[in-house]
Amino acid sequence: MSYNKIVIGKPGTEKFFLGNEAIVRGALESGIDVYTYYPGTPSSEVGEAFMETFKKVGMKWVESSINEKVAMEVAGAAYARGASAMVGMKNVGLNVASDPLFALVTTHPKNKNSALVILVADDPQQHSSAVEMDSRNYLKLFKIPALEPSNPQECLEFTKRAFEISRELKLPVIIRTVTMVSHARSNVIIGKIKQSEIQDDFDLSKEANVASRLYFLKLKEDQIYIRMNRALEMSENSSINKIENENVKNDYELGIITSGVSYSYVREALDFLELKIPILKIGFINPLPAQKIAKFLEHLQQVFVVEENDGYIETQVLAIAQKIGLKVKIHGKDPFAYSKEDSLLPFVGELNPTKIAHALIKITNITPKFDLNLIEGKDYELLGRIPRLCPGCPHRTTGFAIKQATAKIKSKTRKKIYFYQDIGCYTLLAYPPLSFANVKYCMGSSIALAQGVAQINGSLNIAIIGDGTFFHSGISALLNGIYNKAPILVLILDNGWIGMTGQQPHPGSDTRYYKEGFFKQAIKLVEFLQGTGALVSVITHQKSVEQEYETKLEDLIYEKGLDVLENKNLQVIVVRDECIQKIIKRYKPEVRSVNMELCTNCGLCYNQFLCPAIIEKDDSAYIKSTLCLGCGICEEICPNDAIKREDL
Repeated sequence: MSYNKIVIGKPGTEKFFLGNEAIVRGALESGIDVYTYYPGTPSSEVGEAFMETFKKVGMKWVESSINEKVAMEVAGAAYARGASAMVGMKNVGLNVASDPLFALVTTHPKNKNSALVILVADDPQQHSSAVEMDSRNYLKLFKIPALEPSNPQECLEFTKRAFEISRELKLPVIIRTVTMVSHARSNVIIGKIKQSEIQDDFDLSKEANVASRLYFLKLKEDQIYIRMNRALEMSENSSINKIENENVKNDYELGIITSGVSYSYVREALDFLELKIPILKIGFINPLPAQKIAKFLEHLQQVFVVEENDGYIETQVLAIAQKIGLKVKIHGKDPFAYSKEDSLLPFVGELNPTKIAHALIKITNITPKFDLNLIEGKDYELLGRIPRLCPGCPHRTTGFAIKQATAKIKSKTRKKIYFYQDIGCYTLLAYPPLSFANVKYCMGSSIALAQGVAQINGSLNIAIIGDGTFFHSGISALLNGIYNKAPILVLILDNGWIGMTGQQPHPGSDTRYYKEGFFKQAIKLVEFLQGTGALVSVITHQKSVEQEYETKLEDLIYEKGLDVLENKNLQVIVVRDECIQKIIKRYKPEVRSVNMELCTNCGLCYNQFLCPAIIEKDDSAYIKSTLCLGCGICEEICPNDAIKREDL
């Protein structure tokens, strides 16, 4: 995917942008100097776009950092030095970045151009996340301004506004998006790309930047009572907090308060119900414009607060109404009840126009022109399918080898075996028929999770972690295990890339195979591991020459698993087998086919190995040539020698 279109075009031109692309353009029109990030859907495209374009527009630096904490620290120091910086991540990445951010928000850079914008992409409905969390709850802790766009045009405009606010207040500003905004597309009117205004001279005074009681209590007072007070004034007067249909009356004396993508759903629901009522659309979500909200409430008997996930806005609207003594009925999630029956809107998952329309019907008793229950109750006959790894994915081979090896270990030792999953494509090994997952929490946790059981139980505990995740946050857990002599087996599945979010590079990636690799220094994973004193084994899949790879991998897992049980060692196996999606960009796949005369339809390849390219057809295994990516493992494991390379 090319992102060059983002930097092309005269001011006033309309471009068809993804929300994430519009954010990039907004930052470029703000004179951004530095962007740091860790790839995580739904924010990944922002980093990819900057990486492709930053030298073309004269930015100082862009990097895919080793994790979000480091990304925050690199961008934070650039901000202190006088740069216009931005750091990007997904929702759970904010958890990782929160430690330095708590200190960073209190600092007060003395440099004119200093600005820091933090992009946080939430993922309601858990489309691509381990957990569904609402990052807005951090705002009260950080005490910094935050904006929330509802469409790609606002993504551009709000990003520019965020830089302006940060530059003026010398506070970091959060841009909060959600999946359906980050990945929405629409026409966007672009402005002029602004060149950097970073100055050669800068002030890094410790009084403004050192997290110490000596300086920070005074800075915190300044942050809360001066800078955030000014942010509140900005919010009250900002045009991105606006009232629509302000003078429109309705029989229900009802108004709606909403923000972000929920605003789009509200508009569609109101059109469906043919309702026209006042709407307070909030773009400046922290601090909320309390006076504007109070004024909005004063003219109504009922208010419906529409937002996804937590009742962040609703809680504050309730407090504002109580503070000024208004007896307005506030509908929404009822954030203090934790009752599904009392909530008009759910705390879990995404909203949509139908859910909002249904809630409005309950409030108003309107009879809609179409029965919404027919939509909600419609039983669609959909094909159910468990998420699967790509055809040719190396993790499938590893999973198959683990299954065979652990079955033999169980048979020999009669010991229980537990699996600890991490975040990556290999998480899909948790699904049947392999089902390799007993515990999974977050990035980098598998190795520590395995230790938690291994130290108090005689079972075999296996941690499964990818190379990108290991670099992100698995290193410290491994060092802890080595230090404490934890008897665990660690499988590092080294496929060379951060596969799940789109094959982005990480510190161990081969620098020959990505554009920015020429100015990177790859870290040699095996040498690093050996330097820790760990017992390290390495197996590499040489696809063009290896004929017994799966068997060797199976034997290695069996051998090292027994050693963990019998000798209480910590064993590390590095499984080197590159992501198939990267390989096929460099080499033509060697497609396989089935000799139906030799095939006994044992089902090993499509029922146990579970390759999506192989199906049962006419009482035989059949390989779809359009799906086969040529990993060759099916050829190796077939007990009847019925699978061979096709001559194309």
